[in-house]
Amino acid sequence: MRSGKGFAETDRRALIAGLGASAVLLLPHQARAATPAAPPLKTLLDHALQAYPTHSEMLRRLRAGPAAALGREDAAILKMVVRGIECDEAMARDFPLAKPGGGSPYVVSQRHGAWRDVEDGPIGPVNRFHSLEVEADLLRAAAARGIVPPAFMLGAVEAGLKARFAKNPPAAVVREIETVRSLGATAPREPGVWQFPGGPDYYALRLRSATGTDMTPADLDRLVTERIAVLTRRLDGLLKRLGLSRGSVGARLRALKQRPDYLYPNNDAGREHAVADMNAALDRLRPRLAAWFNPPFEANARVRRMSAADEAAGKRGYRDPSSETYYPDLANVHDRPAWTLTTVACHETLPGHMIELRREERAAPHPLQLRYAAGAAEGWAIYAESLADRIGLLSPIEQAGFLQSCLFRLARVVADLGIHVHRWTRARAIAYLEDTVGFELFFPFAQEVDRYAAEPAGFAGDAAHALTLIDLARRRGDPRAFHDRVLNRGPLSLEALLEIA
Repeated sequence: MRSGKGFAETDRRALIAGLGASAVLLLPHQARAATPAAPPLKTLLDHALQAYPTHSEMLRRLRAGPAAALGREDAAILKMVVRGIECDEAMARDFPLAKPGGGSPYVVSQRHGAWRDVEDGPIGPVNRFHSLEVEADLLRAAAARGIVPPAFMLGAVEAGLKARFAKNPPAAVVREIETVRSLGATAPREPGVWQFPGGPDYYALRLRSATGTDMTPADLDRLVTERIAVLTRRLDGLLKRLGLSRGSVGARLRALKQRPDYLYPNNDAGREHAVADMNAALDRLRPRLAAWFNPPFEANARVRRMSAADEAAGKRGYRDPSSETYYPDLANVHDRPAWTLTTVACHETLPGHMIELRREERAAPHPLQLRYAAGAAEGWAIYAESLADRIGLLSPIEQAGFLQSCLFRLARVVADLGIHVHRWTRARAIAYLEDTVGFELFFPFAQEVDRYAAEPAGFAGDAAHALTLIDLARRRGDPRAFHDRVLNRGPLSLEALLEIA
């Protein structure tokens, strides 16, 4: 995670992707710190932030400001913020019972809701469970509007509450369980926002928010499926050269995963070997960075092992930008073939997040810019994987790892569209990921699909941003100047990126 001078990475992801009302409320004191000498854009955004959470007033203040005095880049950032606030205003107006920030149309899911946080609430007997009382009311209100979570989500909520309050559950917990159970009787068996009134409008709005453009579901579908076809053809050729010519690409990737010469022993020596291989890849990359980036390069970025306690606890991989370090999760290192890890190192360190995070730190972007640049951080890191390939860093077997990673980033968007637009079942979405990607890179495919069901268009911005960067980079000439334009103003929405880069 980020420490020292930076935000925690998980905090930054929450700020960008799911900030909503609760997180922005922490920020207005920063707005009051503005002085007459502040740059015009900062002053304008501070003035708008003081009006939060009244979206209409925020927009009025932004539109009444001296926009004509802004330079081209500042004007693009202002336009990005205005678009983002307009999306938030539309979401709050048209889907008032959605998750705050609009990241899910449902009051609860297996991933969010007061039911997950109630144990961390106030200790007092009167108000500790008040959030559950409110949540049960919201669930019934949403159901009256025809928006009910799928049965499997409600089942996960009920099971979670029962597990945590197995003995003498308080009245509010009993009431929420009863509410969830009553809705489960009529809840849809399969996911998909197409099933509830206004569902297609919700998805279109989520897509506008996630990409920062007017991209439609059909536009996104075409973009990712065309690129998947290109990547699959290249990966098919690589796998054939590795002696794997039969079956789907996914089946052949699963076969490649089993080859013992690419597997680490599941012990300390294997974990040390995996870390050494990741650092060796970074050492090969470092001398080439000057041709692609103006300094600084974050040249000390390294991979280190987690502590034994973190490994035993199953902690996920995390970054510490203050020390330019990435700690991969290698508790089950035998399940992570060597040919997959170079791409992980490039994504998490160089030329991925470590460069992007340092540039962001120097840019000191306004909180509203962070809020409305969804997709920028992960989009850059996915682009960085392709840049390592373009630089010529990757061996043929490492190219297979890169292509699989990129296919996963795009296939998850296809599965999301399949569920919410094309009416796929969960089983069909899981089968698609298995055929396209082969094996899970982060979480089991069933868990991935359930996340897409709960958080529509959640990864659309990442994929669209990465593909746009890849296309722009090949047309913009000097890569060092291009990367400066992309990174030096802090995170940008896709629309702002197209205007500035």
